[in-house]
Amino acid sequence: MEDLNSRMGYLRGLSEGLGINDDTKEGKIIRQLISFLDDIVESVQSMQEDYDELFSYVEAIDEDLTDLENGFFEDEDEDEDEDDDDEDDEDDEDDDDYDVSFTVECPECRQEVAIDEDILEDEESLEVLCPNCGRVVFINDEEWEEELEESGEEDK
Repeated sequence: MEDLNSRMGYLRGLSEGLGINDDTKEGKIIRQLISFLDDIVESVQSMQEDYDELFSYVEAIDEDLTDLENGFFEDEDEDEDEDDDDEDDEDDEDDDDYDVSFTVECPECRQEVAIDEDILEDEESLEVLCPNCGRVVFINDEEWEEELEESGEEDK
């Protein structure tokens, strides 16, 4: 802002030093322009002062809000930590429920496909597809059970 004030002062000094006055048409225009620029500089200075005041006010609000958030979220974080511990315990229990009895290699893409032992106990015929290529890698039917008994893999 100091730069604007000094430049306006220089401009006023030049106009007075050159003897520009309202006697000529050009002088009237130049004096009006200088007056107009002076008003603009005053407006900009006023807006800068308002901006500085608002900026410090917003900073104070931000600091207060940060303090409130820290206090509020510290309490919530403690509650979440307790909830997370409970959820981790439940997830561990769910993992224990899912036991893979064997894996089958897909003949097409060679990806290992895990098969749950519950599928063997299902009375309905069921096909297990490879998640990678979609080929059938296992069929739960009587023929499979007979092959399993013959190979002795059922005891494993």
